Order: sequence, then structure tokens, then C-alpha cells
Amino acid sequence: MRSDAQVRLRPKPRMRLTGALVCALVLGAPLWPVVAEPDKKSEAQELVDSRQLDGAEKLIVAEMMTSPRDPDWITLLAEVRLGQNRTAEALKLIDDANQLGAPTATRAMLISLAESQAGHMDRAEAPIRNAIQLEPNNATAHYFYARLLYTLNRFDESIEESKKTIELAPDFVRAYENLGLCYEGKYQIEEAERWYLKAIDRQASSNNKSEWPMLDLATMLIHENRFAEAKPYLMQALEINPNNTQALLQMGTLLEEAGDFKGALDQYRASIRNDQASQQPGLASAYYKAARLCKKLGYSDEATQDFNRFTALLNKHKNGSVAVP
Repeated sequence: MRSDAQVRLRPKPRMRLTGALVCALVLGAPLWPVVAEPDKKSEAQELVDSRQLDGAEKLIVAEMMTSPRDPDWITLLAEVRLGQNRTAEALKLIDDANQLGAPTATRAMLISLAESQAGHMDRAEAPIRNAIQLEPNNATAHYFYARLLYTLNRFDESIEESKKTIELAPDFVRAYENLGLCYEGKYQIEEAERWYLKAIDRQASSNNKSEWPMLDLATMLIHENRFAEAKPYLMQALEINPNNTQALLQMGTLLEEAGDFKGALDQYRASIRNDQASQQPGLASAYYKAARLCKKLGYSDEATQDFNRFTALLNKHKNGSVAVP
């Protein structure tokens, strides 16, 4: 049986992955081909895909001094702004690029991601459907649509789109992972586990490793009180990305369950303070769990600070400006 605390803290699928659509772009491996030009644009795209946003911005802005009306450069800058959480600027840049050049599937996907980032989930579906119309065989467009449908709790539709993605690109690891998320959302735990394991197996031979298949499986196992089974997957996830907020949060949960309260608090603190915390799901839960554990350990001032920060994030979510993971 799950404890009351576990049930209360387990996020609904929609809340848990509201930010994942954006994370897949700005925090994960590149999901669409690099601009097919052996020049500065390829270099800039590689910088964006490797999360070196400051370097990408400098290169793009320098090139735009001589080519200010090039829609490809403007699109690249929009990707950078999206990665910097400057959503309104990203949308304006995409609109400018569309005015200068014919609409593209990539820009339609970026519009959908930007609307998702802004919390406008009702506006995100039309542009991603447009991307699929522009390029029906674009596996990435089908994948992003599947993620959006998952976020909207439309699990059966998301499963269909995920399978289309896999038909077009059998090695698309994140599509297998999304199937796991959908079946978990439907509380079909065995089927979810099967797809998570397929994702892990598929990425074994991939050069672009993602921590998310292992992390999602570990998180599900923790929710099912299968702590010993979860730990190896969680450790693999942290090996790939030691700064993943959700992975640090879940490791804290494991340590707390084992009675190592100080070790757990260190993990919660790390999840709050790492450089990617503001761009990944899990921050609100980390503040809540840290506050609760600080209170138990007698760190009253820190407990108050963490709980106040948790409350502030919750209020922002209620006002529609941020998603609480």
C-alpha cells in the first residue's frame, strides 16, 4: 500500500509533464536534423542542440548583423530564446521568420513548444497539427504531438501518435518512453514498464543518451513502492545527467524511505540548487519535500524558506504563469 504522503505528492500526469514538451527540445538530444548547410548555421544549430545557448546567441547575433532578414537565422534565434524561457520573444521571432519565408514544419513545432512553455496548452495543438500537415512523414512532429496529447491526458490519441513516430523512426527512443508514460497514465503498470524497458533497450546503442527513460521507469517503480528495483535505473539516470532535478528528487525519496534523512535532504537541496532547476519538472516538489524534512530535522528557518518558495510556485501555477510539476 502507498502511504498517504506518497499518494498526496504523486502528481497527475498532466501536471507532471506540462514542461516536458519544452524540455525535450531545450534540454534533450536534438530531435530534428541540423540545418543542412556546411557553414555557420550548422555550427549554431549544434550549439543550440548541445545547450550552449550563450555561445549560440553570440554566433547568431553576429551573423544577423549582415543577414538580418534571413528566416533561418531568425528561427535559430527563436530556438535560443525558447531555451532561455523568453517565450514572447521566441514567438515574435517565429512570426517574423514566417513573414520572410514560407512556413516550415520546424517553425510550426517551435510555435507549439512556445505556447506550451507559456502554459497555453489550448493554443499548442493547432500549430503542431500544422507541422504534420506540412511534413506528414516528419517523425519529430508526430512525437511532439504525442507528447502534447499526453500532457492533455488524451492517452489513447497519444499512443496512436507515438506508434506513428516509431513507424517513421524505429530508433526514436523518446517515442517508446512516451508510450510508457501513456500506459502509466492509464494505470496499466505492466504495459508501461514494458515500453520503458523498450526505450532503455533502444537507446543502448544510441550516441545521444537521455536520462528520461530510466528516470520515468524509476519514478513509476517508486510510486509502486518497488524501491530496490528503482534504484539501479535512478543511478543510471544520474550518471547521464547528474543535474536532473527530478532524478535528484527521486533519489532523495529513496534515501528518505531508507531512513537516511540527512542524505535525502542533501539530494532535495541539490535538486533545488542545480543550474537546470528552473527548466525542469520537479522544483516545487523538491521545495515541499525539503521543507517537510527540514522541519523533521529541526532546521526551522530553512523549513520556512522552502515552504514559502513552494507556496510561491503553487500560486504562480494557480495564476497560470507556471506549471507545478
